[in-house]
Amino acid sequence: MRFWILGAMIATAPLPLLAQRSLSPQEKAVGAEANPKLLAQYGGAMSGPAADYVTRIARRVAVQSGLSNSASDFTIALLDSPVENAFAIPGGYVYVTRQLLALMNSEGELASVLGHEIGHVAARHSAKRSSRSTIGSILAAGIGVATGSSALGQAAGYGAQLYTLSFSRTQEYEADGLGVRYIAGAGYDPYAASAMLDSLDRETRLQSAISGKSGSNVPVFARTHPNGPDRVARASQLAASLGAQPKAEGQDTAFLRSLDGLPYDDAKSGHRVAIVTASPKDTIASLSSRMVYPDHRSERFMVLNGLADDAVIQPGRLYKIIVGR
Repeated sequence: MRFWILGAMIATAPLPLLAQRSLSPQEKAVGAEANPKLLAQYGGAMSGPAADYVTRIARRVAVQSGLSNSASDFTIALLDSPVENAFAIPGGYVYVTRQLLALMNSEGELASVLGHEIGHVAARHSAKRSSRSTIGSILAAGIGVATGSSALGQAAGYGAQLYTLSFSRTQEYEADGLGVRYIAGAGYDPYAASAMLDSLDRETRLQSAISGKSGSNVPVFARTHPNGPDRVARASQLAASLGAQPKAEGQDTAFLRSLDGLPYDDAKSGHRVAIVTASPKDTIASLSSRMVYPDHRSERFMVLNGLADDAVIQPGRLYKIIVGR
């Protein structure tokens, strides 16, 4: 467990208050210069309904930050990358990869990831990094995304994939607090943040188990955003501190349908997300057997759909599977 004491202390403290100001011309210039290089290293920006969806939700959340009177001041990109990651840079530039988007199960979870990244922008965390972590050095730092998993193994071709250096744990927690506040202000269930972090934690453990190796093979997002059960619990406490009550369990069918056909894994694999409706005879075994992977099908299926270990398939509900061409 990581820093249970620190997490508990911050979780019970009031959410941070920031004296906001508009995005400065200097910040916008830094972001505008870095943006093309980021897009190039992450496979480019996607277009189409899914990308439009991400942009719409990001701007809805961004206005809660107080950084601008116009949501259009933020530049949002859905990246065509098989690496699970999300990040932001000065000037209101926010990015999420399609691989990470596919792990989400509701619009609220998408909003929580975007809100967290917008929180980094609002708190000026990039400006608070050491000199070795400037935008220029981040762009120059490439790492091989080595992994033995079927889900992420195709990312090996991204040997020069951009590695966004991680923020400090304190900065991550501050962004969590801001993000929870932003999504609540935008009308989303603030508990979606803890649900998303739980999915990320489970995905991290799954990929480590599949590879049979240590944390060096976990998703990039998990390496740049420290995570674990303590952070999941903390996010739930942050939501509770706003006086929110967990909403009744339901399914965001509109969001799930928006993922249908989304490319998954490396583009050359031909893998994509398919949204299927469970029949009365379906089980976890029957649905996961339709996954394109040769191993760990049920585990992949359950993590992809955010299902608990004791989950039972419900007829008529939508589920995600990964299929081939």
